[in-house]
Amino acid sequence: MKRKIFSLFLSTSLLCTALTGCSSKGAESSEGKAKDTIVYSMNTAPQGIFNPLVSDTASDHYVESVVYASLMTVNDKGELETYLADEYKVSDDQKTITYKIKDNAKWHDGEDVTADDVAFTFTSMAASDYSGGYYGDVQNIKGAQEYHDGNADEIEGLKVIDEDTIEIEFEKVYAPAVTNLGTVQILPEHIWSEVAVGEWTNKTELLNNPIGCGPYKIAEYKSGSHVKFEAASDFFDGEVKTANLVFKVINADTTQAEFKSGSIDVANVEALTKADVDSLVKEGYKKVDFDNYLFTYMGFNLRNEKLQDVNLRKAFMHAINRQGIIDNVVEGRGQVLNAPLLPSSWAYPEESTLDSYEYDVEKAKSLLKEAGWEDKDGDGIVENEDGEKLELTLVCQTSHPVREKTAVVIQENLKEIGVKIDIDSMEFSSVMDKVVSNHEFDLYMMGNTLSLDPDPRPMWHSDAISNEKGVIGYNIVAYDNQETDKLIEEGNATLDQSEREAIYGKFAKILNEDVPEAYLFCQDIERVYNSKLEGYKPSTFNEFYNVHNWVIK
Repeated sequence: MKRKIFSLFLSTSLLCTALTGCSSKGAESSEGKAKDTIVYSMNTAPQGIFNPLVSDTASDHYVESVVYASLMTVNDKGELETYLADEYKVSDDQKTITYKIKDNAKWHDGEDVTADDVAFTFTSMAASDYSGGYYGDVQNIKGAQEYHDGNADEIEGLKVIDEDTIEIEFEKVYAPAVTNLGTVQILPEHIWSEVAVGEWTNKTELLNNPIGCGPYKIAEYKSGSHVKFEAASDFFDGEVKTANLVFKVINADTTQAEFKSGSIDVANVEALTKADVDSLVKEGYKKVDFDNYLFTYMGFNLRNEKLQDVNLRKAFMHAINRQGIIDNVVEGRGQVLNAPLLPSSWAYPEESTLDSYEYDVEKAKSLLKEAGWEDKDGDGIVENEDGEKLELTLVCQTSHPVREKTAVVIQENLKEIGVKIDIDSMEFSSVMDKVVSNHEFDLYMMGNTLSLDPDPRPMWHSDAISNEKGVIGYNIVAYDNQETDKLIEEGNATLDQSEREAIYGKFAKILNEDVPEAYLFCQDIERVYNSKLEGYKPSTFNEFYNVHNWVIK
């Protein structure tokens, strides 16, 4: 029983770049002869945590997208299709999925990819010492909770039938199962089983030199500079058409110049103005637009007593000129978001059911006063009845122009209602330590991934709140609501899309009213690329799903 599903997950936004002086542009390569290197530029350097279960940056995920492979992938039409899996079947009661792996799949060290590798990957995600954010994807497998709690030695619902076949049984119907499990990148058991799951992030040599089964393997990784890949000679999905691929880290300010010099073939144009993009297109480059699955938001630390009053959070929403940010920071390339669901998804509710939080300074001041904050001494900063000033710190990532500029706008907007914001800028790895692991923040700015087939559990369920021991999920703001917990569980337990739509409508309305984070905007994705590049068909959920077919002639 094969089927296609509209899906979720996986990465977008990045670019390949070659370190060799390849001429790009509407670039002329010598008469019909294919270039041996494609260069993709990225503005943020990878952290070198090239293990998809524990990495937490988009740049690392880009690298993993070409090194590793998942059982399923998402094509440029947003459809789920088989990839490492040759086929899959779903039982009549919808509680069991059987995947059969392609028999020609091999790891980059020559070992066969087997069902044991799949079982190992999913089991690792349920380990008690697993610190990544994907336990929610396997939590519904029969026996996963017992294994996670240390009451079982294995997961009952994971059954290796033979070398190429694995059966996964769930406690109950889990609607996003095929998508969520199918798009997990598989790890080699013979490499990672030698290390305790809780120690994975400490194994720099393994992380920097990953063994995958995807179309490319890493030939050279230079921190802060580039990742150079070479084609896998025995890739299971066919010949890899370009011998070398390079992800080159480029300062956002020099992206256009690098492109014009011919040193990159695909470019993330987030940092470019519309005029820059138009100029490149006029010179013969091509441009492609596709929907984003990531939105920018500002999180409130709900552990902080000051931020627990919903009227204060609503005041911030009305004080922030979100449309102004879209118009001026990203030049109109985006849309305002009022709930944490993908706007193009069937699950996103009618806007009329949500508070749109229009930019309204006077309303923001009124709500702030209701929350007990008023400027009584005329110094421009509001204080509470104890005389404490409302001064907060906003943690923001450096080397991300859009977020840095957005943070400044928010600082200026909130100053208008008497709130003093200090911006604390740092590298992304430091943001993760400070915000996710240690909770040393008032406000933070980050991006969040959304999906067409939602499972809000990893981000919004109370059991996904990160704790003092590190991350057990990505509910970073510590949002704890039994009503939304129940809705999340109900949405995962029915296959009826109309029922799920109604459930997620209620979920979205509550999140819209509670504003545990300030939903800012969903930015459109644009890429400019070499006009000679063939096969480049980026998917919203996986820009590199067909990277083995990219070729410049």
